[in-house]
Amino acid sequence: MKRSFQYTCLLAFAATFWCACEKTALVEYVQPDMIYFFKDPNLSEKDSLSYSFAIKSETMQFDTVQIPVRIMGTAKDYDRVVTWGTVDSLTTAVAGTDYEVLPAKVPAGAYTAYVPVRILRNAAQKTKEVRLLLEIRESKDFKPGIDDARGGDWAYPGAGIRYLVKINDFLTKPNNWDSWLKYFFGSYSQVKYGFIIDVTGRAEFPDTGPNALPYGQFQYFESVCRNALEAYEAEHGTLIDEFGNPVTF
Repeated sequence: MKRSFQYTCLLAFAATFWCACEKTALVEYVQPDMIYFFKDPNLSEKDSLSYSFAIKSETMQFDTVQIPVRIMGTAKDYDRVVTWGTVDSLTTAVAGTDYEVLPAKVPAGAYTAYVPVRILRNAAQKTKEVRLLLEIRESKDFKPGIDDARGGDWAYPGAGIRYLVKINDFLTKPNNWDSWLKYFFGSYSQVKYGFIIDVTGRAEFPDTGPNALPYGQFQYFESVCRNALEAYEAEHGTLIDEFGNPVTF
């Protein structure tokens, strides 16, 4: 009798639990559409971009840089607006003088896009570099994505809603000099960099991305620069850089 009572109670409890489960509806979690600057850890320009008009034609008065962004969520069947602004306290570039805001969008069906920024050339950039710190802002289509996710000394892909663009009109160290070019050209100086540009006929030496040069090409440039320096020294003597040191390769 006691066992029968226990069995009856167990069935009643099970029935009650089952009914409770049936009445509990699952609530779908809906994440708002978000967007962020995509920072590829394999690229030297993952966190910032240095743009120098000094390596461009003297007639070039403006250019456009493209900063990659990615969405969090699903693609849509229509174009969506991306809005960005500047962090004024950390920006020295002046709108209309150093840069212009261009329309940005994520095309229909896309998960990735680019924020275009028009860079303007002016005389002040000959002596002073300006900084433009971009920040993703909320638009009618997107909220800002990941604020900042970092791992050690480098940023994970999709690391933040801010991106720094540095603008000048004098020779500056390429972004990949310390990570790659120094193994072929040695320590950096403006004089050395200018010499390399004159000898090779190029000012950009990408080692990552779609335009990356093969390893052998860097070895070739190193050899060409070394031979050109020997020829220069034979005719003019030692080439001295802005630090008072002889240029070497």
